[in-house]
Amino acid sequence: MAGQLGSEELRVDPLRRGLLTHCYRMLGSIHEAGTLVEQLVPPSADPLGLQPSGALDLYAVATHNCLQRSVHARPLPSTLVAPSDDPEGELAERPEITWLEPIPDTLAAGNHLGLEYITALQHLSPRQRAALILRDLENWPTTDVAAVLNLDPVEAEEVLTTARENFHPGPSTERVPYQRDLLERYAGAFEQYDVSAIVEFFAPDAIWEMPPFTSWFRGAKNIGRLISTHCPAEEPGDQVLVPIRANGQPGFAVYMRDPVDNLHRAFQLQVLTLTVTGIVHAVAFFDTTLFDAFGLPDLLTSLPESTSERPRVHVEYRGTKESKGE
Repeated sequence: MAGQLGSEELRVDPLRRGLLTHCYRMLGSIHEAGTLVEQLVPPSADPLGLQPSGALDLYAVATHNCLQRSVHARPLPSTLVAPSDDPEGELAERPEITWLEPIPDTLAAGNHLGLEYITALQHLSPRQRAALILRDLENWPTTDVAAVLNLDPVEAEEVLTTARENFHPGPSTERVPYQRDLLERYAGAFEQYDVSAIVEFFAPDAIWEMPPFTSWFRGAKNIGRLISTHCPAEEPGDQVLVPIRANGQPGFAVYMRDPVDNLHRAFQLQVLTLTVTGIVHAVAFFDTTLFDAFGLPDLLTSLPESTSERPRVHVEYRGTKESKGE
C-alpha cells in the first residue's frame, strides 16, 4: 500500500486518482483507500485499455468493498466530546479509535474534500454515504446508483433523500485564497517557538484538535496555553515546518528535534482552515505513518526547495545538549 500511494502511476493516472478519491470519501482513510485501489488496479495494470463501462464497473466494485469495510465511522475529536476547558491539564488519548485521516492534494481528484465535508460524510450510514457520493458528488444517474446498491430507483431516491437530510457539513465560512506570506509567518512563529506570535494567527473562537487525543480546545488563548504546556519544543530550532496541501487546505508537516541525537523526526501533520478572521480550525494528526502518503520522510535530513528560502539559521546541527555542557 505504501508503494502505491508513493507511485508515479497513482499521481498521474486519472482513473487511479478518481478511485482513490472515491474510496477516501467512503472510508475517511487514505491508507484504506490506497489498499483498495492497489487491489482493484495493480501497479502492473494498464488502465488506458479499459472501456468506459470497465471503469464504471471498477467504481461499483470499489463501492461494494468500501461498504464491507465501513463498519465504524472515522471521527475527529470535536465530533465525539465537548471541548476541554483545561489546556494545562492531562490530555485524554484514545489510540484504539480509527480516526479520520487527511488526503494529500497530489493524490486527490475533484472538489468536496474539505475535512469538515469528509467528517460530515462519515456521520451518514455507509449506504447513505455511498448514495450521496455517487449521485451528488460524482454525478451518477439515480438508476446506476440504484444498481450499485442493489435497490430499485424508488428505494435509491429514498436513501438519497434521507442522506441529504442528515448531511450537515457545517456552516459555510468565507475561505481566503492561499496566502503564502501568512503561512510563512505562521511557520516561522512555530520554528522560533514564539507562542504569543502563534496565537495571533488564530481567530478568537478557533478550534484546535489532534487525534488520537480526544481533548480539543476552542479559543486562541486556550490554544496558546495548550502549546505552551504540552508542546515538547523548548527553544527556536526545535521544530521545522514543511508546507503541505491536504483536503484542498493548507497545512504543514511538523518535524521535532530529538534531544537524544539532535535530529528532526516526524511529529505531526497540521491541516488548517483559513478565513478572513484568521485560522478558524487546525487539526494536528499525530499518526506519523501519514507522512509516507505525503511523500515525506520520517527523518528530515535536508530542507525541501519550498522551504529552503525561509531564514532559519537555527536549523543546522548544533550538537546535543550534553556536548554543549547543558
